[in-house]
Amino acid sequence: MIMRKSRLFYVLVICITLLVTGCGNTSTTTATSTSSSQTSVDQGEELNNNQPTPMNAHGNLQVHFIDVGQADSILIKASDGTAVLIDGGNNPDGPNVVNYLKSQQVKELAAVIATHPHEDHIGGLDTVINSFPVKAVYMPDASTTTKTFEDFISAVAASGAKRIQAKVGVKLDVPGLTGQFIAPNGSGYEDLNNYSAVLRLTYGKVSFLFTGDAEEVSETEMLGSGQIVKADVLKVGHHGSSSSTSSAFLKAVSPKYAVISVGADNDYGHPTASTLSKLSGAGVKVFRTDLDGTIVATCDGESVTFNKKGSAPASVSITSIDLAGEIVTLVNDGSSAVDLTGWKLVSEKGNQTYSFPSGITIPAGGTLKVLSGSKAESSTGALLWTKSDVWNNDGDPGSLYNAQGQVVSVK
Repeated sequence: MIMRKSRLFYVLVICITLLVTGCGNTSTTTATSTSSSQTSVDQGEELNNNQPTPMNAHGNLQVHFIDVGQADSILIKASDGTAVLIDGGNNPDGPNVVNYLKSQQVKELAAVIATHPHEDHIGGLDTVINSFPVKAVYMPDASTTTKTFEDFISAVAASGAKRIQAKVGVKLDVPGLTGQFIAPNGSGYEDLNNYSAVLRLTYGKVSFLFTGDAEEVSETEMLGSGQIVKADVLKVGHHGSSSSTSSAFLKAVSPKYAVISVGADNDYGHPTASTLSKLSGAGVKVFRTDLDGTIVATCDGESVTFNKKGSAPASVSITSIDLAGEIVTLVNDGSSAVDLTGWKLVSEKGNQTYSFPSGITIPAGGTLKVLSGSKAESSTGALLWTKSDVWNNDGDPGSLYNAQGQVVSVK
């Protein structure tokens, strides 16, 4: 009897042990929400440094870079009608963005992404959010005391949309779209631009990189974080400012196409000559809203096409400027001759301009010199600018503009 009780006791102990062990193998994860303003913020689903596996493409994906002047607003629209909006332009742009979305048969927004709290990015978003049902709003942990930001936050709160903090590693939770935020990577930035939520979106084999106003500080962090930055289409940071699109970042992204959202004749000098020169030198085809208006990229998962012509990378560049000798050397690295009619060479420091004569061409693989100074003489392969000195020997950048007034090279 005692032996039977002992056996029964051991059986019970073993069963209890197995039950406890089985429960111990089940873990739970608790998400912590933080809030820096009026509505709670979901931390979002975070991934590791490896980008999520792209889904198979079904139908066409369209990316509309809406012309909102010196501001940003981008509509991403899938073939099933799923729509995402990145930024909403300045305050006065709100109604125009709403009308544009309606013209594209947008009924609701699966997500709104407010890249950072500057007026030229979130200004029109309150109008948009008040006009369409919105499921989720992604934004970085950054705020301002402006009325524009208050209006935006109030609209988000009233909409009932889920608010998710945009930061490195957070996945874009929109069915049918594969996207991940690769910035911001930190906090405590002096410039709000570096809080910009940077989204890398893939559709089939094609990738897009939307950078907001991220500057070189953020670009360096992205490169150091191990995130994948390579993309076929780059939305150029900060409207083409010299503070963004560093050489290292551009090399890592290695885009085929670039889109600059910028206002015509803006007061900031955007896009800068240095940024345009980098893009041209990297062989990137550039589209600009100030020149092309609203730009629509259509992607089938294999390739991407645009509704505008854009500007092909120039094969002609300034290879050297001999300041003391007053000699500028141009080279055509392309496979065909380039007509320089309407092109201009500018001494930036002295603000002096040379206009190339009509009919002047530079052959494929050819070299052309532009001479100035008292000893300058025109000859085969050399054009006379002026008998006066042009270039400042202490340093004087030179810029080459094509017939459309676009900078193609800076030295």
